[in-house]
Amino acid sequence: MVKLDKLNIEFDCYKETPYFQVNSKQRIRFGMEDLNITLIKKIIEDVFNEKENISVIFVSEYIVNNKRFSSKSKIGKIIDIKKWHENIVIDEVSGEGAVYVTIKNLERYDIIKYCSKIFKGHNEAYISFFTDESLVYVSSDVIDIISNNVNKITSLKENYSEKYNKYYDNNI
Repeated sequence: MVKLDKLNIEFDCYKETPYFQVNSKQRIRFGMEDLNITLIKKIIEDVFNEKENISVIFVSEYIVNNKRFSSKSKIGKIIDIKKWHENIVIDEVSGEGAVYVTIKNLERYDIIKYCSKIFKGHNEAYISFFTDESLVYVSSDVIDIISNNVNKITSLKENYSEKYNKYYDNNI
């Protein structure tokens, strides 16, 4: 587990996704089936500013019986990886865990490119893009946006009222 303090999120591939760690006023979910490439680009542009310092965190390897196995996400084929920081988390009892990689100083375009590739069926990773204010979690099923700026989430819900998934909207 990696703690993203400013967002109060525990990024852990073995626990609930970031979406379920915050209340409904701090989150919005989009089902991939309701999106298209143009809409994905617009949503990401609404979440992150052009010059924001964006980071990504993802699982690069799983650890089973104290052996590391690649997650086979092939993120390096989508995002230019220059420097990264590994955070190895192992349960001492089971010997299982994960290697979480963090890369800083991404461009907003990297997120759009990654989300578009996942939309088209590329292998997914357990991954989130984040700043001090917002986080975007991406899977083959959903794009979740978390923010400690409630006004940003309110604005997104108003702007995309016909597109976002309201199933868990009232749950805390």
